[in-house]
Amino acid sequence: MAARQDIDAHPVKSRVCHVIHEYLGHTLNWVHTQIKYTPEFQHYVLASKTANLEAYPVEMIFTPRWRPSSRLPLLDRVCRQFGVYPPENVICFSRAIRKYPPALMHAHFGWDGFFALSLKKRFRIPMVTRFYGYDVGVLPKLAVWRRRYATLFREGDLFLVEGNRMRSALVDVGCPAGRVVVHHLGIEVHRIPYRARNYEGGAFRILIAASLVEKKGIEFALRAIRTALDAMPGLDLRVRIIGDGVLKDKLHRLADDLYLNDRIQWLGCQPHSSFLNELYWAHVLVSPSQTASDGNTEGGAPVAFLEAQASGLPVLSTFHADIPEIVLHGKTGILVPEKDSGLLAQAILTMVSRPTLLIEFGGSGRRHVQSHYEARNQGALLSEIYSELADAAALVRSRRPAIQ
Repeated sequence: MAARQDIDAHPVKSRVCHVIHEYLGHTLNWVHTQIKYTPEFQHYVLASKTANLEAYPVEMIFTPRWRPSSRLPLLDRVCRQFGVYPPENVICFSRAIRKYPPALMHAHFGWDGFFALSLKKRFRIPMVTRFYGYDVGVLPKLAVWRRRYATLFREGDLFLVEGNRMRSALVDVGCPAGRVVVHHLGIEVHRIPYRARNYEGGAFRILIAASLVEKKGIEFALRAIRTALDAMPGLDLRVRIIGDGVLKDKLHRLADDLYLNDRIQWLGCQPHSSFLNELYWAHVLVSPSQTASDGNTEGGAPVAFLEAQASGLPVLSTFHADIPEIVLHGKTGILVPEKDSGLLAQAILTMVSRPTLLIEFGGSGRRHVQSHYEARNQGALLSEIYSELADAAALVRSRRPAIQ
């Protein structure tokens, strides 16, 4: 089934077919940004299911016609265990590609790249696969995915990562170094007003915005807040936490044990627009990311850090994954080792006791993001990557001997 405008109204533009399991969760808004800021191409999406289409519109999206029932989700799971799309996906996606032949495919996440290989090979379409985090940190630990990735790395054309640490991680699991390109995720800096943060006493406001899962390190954020309060009697810290997840109950209990619940507002899941509004309430964003016990990491770095810095909000985080490329330690925020709540508490107290750093870090953060992560600039670079891949594939096709 396709939701569409008339893509044929722009026949002179090459098409890019995006492949993703679900289009699109609010925490994946940067997928839509990549589409929005490559206007030289016409885009459509192949997805198993959809969400939030009003927030993240795309010209066409194709999904299987069936609706969830007691039988079909089981069939879906069985097919994916064998490394193939369910029949309904194959039929739907193949029809879309035949009707709207793309210049290339863009698979989002390593698992989507693997499943899209069947379409790539069948229709001889060049494919770029973008990795984001879990697909680099956790899946390669599983034997089945090591085998699948070996196939993906052999047959895929190009692989995108967010930063140099993720690049190294992908190469370490077998991806050819010459086909891995660092391309930053961009944000709409021009849509995020800058506002200098001032603190002249009273409540010092901390924002935490993340899924309530182990790799976000929220346990250590709470412990750091308790340590900071104990170290500076009379300090008034106020905390808002945006997010939900499997650790919700555990974190609520921890906050209770640390006598923090009277200082915390648990806001739950919020739309992206609400997160942006909350940035202006806070003096700092605290998000001590870490490597989880199952190996899950940020992969690159949370896009939320870019948006916070664009707004003028300093970030307190960790030397984890590609975060040091985004948050410049001592210039746009403060970074500490993973799982070190003591040093994170010191970082909070530094911002409280030296409030001029709020303005200094905030201004530097805005300039840093403007220079390196503006969506329009990153979109232009992605368009170049698309064009080079599509042109190279077209040249190869032109050299193939004609079939007699």
